[in-house]
Amino acid sequence: EVVNYVENHDNATLYDINALRLPPATTMAERARVQLLALAVPALSQGIAYFHAGGELLRSKSLDRNSFDSGDWFNRLDWSGRTHAFGSGLPRAADNGADWALLAPFLADPSLRPDVATITWTRAAFLDLLRLRASTPLLRLRSAEDVRKRLRFHATGPAQPGALIAATIDGAGMGAYFINADQRGHEIVIDAARGKDWQLHPVQRAASAVDARPREQSRVDRADGRFHVPARSVLVYVVETADGPSRGHP
Repeated sequence: EVVNYVENHDNATLYDINALRLPPATTMAERARVQLLALAVPALSQGIAYFHAGGELLRSKSLDRNSFDSGDWFNRLDWSGRTHAFGSGLPRAADNGADWALLAPFLADPSLRPDVATITWTRAAFLDLLRLRASTPLLRLRSAEDVRKRLRFHATGPAQPGALIAATIDGAGMGAYFINADQRGHEIVIDAARGKDWQLHPVQRAASAVDARPREQSRVDRADGRFHVPARSVLVYVVETADGPSRGHP
């Protein structure tokens, strides 16, 4: 009965919100990575994951904050990923007119229009997230009781790194995931993780993984349960057994 999302229906798209809020010097590659981090939140959450159409394509409505009556020009979506709608013009005055002076310089900035390569990377990286979610029932627990029993959040409290989500899920062993939205890496020690044979999820450690940062920059010190989470990255770990990843793990 819980539906999780980060962008929705007629509201401003995730890409457009980040276009306004990220520092102007943020590269397009990093903007795509921020988009991926946001999409990872519902992808790794319990309950129903709801993804707004085109989020994986960095969809833009040219900064329209309410596109209900904006027609196809602002609501269009190129599923091929070859074109992008950012900078299509000032959005309708009804809901946006008071902000036109603020929005116009952003819409005129060509550096905020994603290129085909960036759109392609984001979509492919998002599909890897869906493969992670589909790989285990532990990311799709069926009852609140099961969630309370199996899911634990770490790095909590006033001293936590504010941009880091760290969680473990008990199943036929244990799985763990991390979402680090910070521009720097973090370390976290999880006492219950000590002494276990942690490995990156097969989707992320495969040579075909679209986002190479988890494979190339993450590591875990198994003896003390210390995880090194790179900047702006999503990590999913599994416990290895003699037969490979434990069944039921993320």
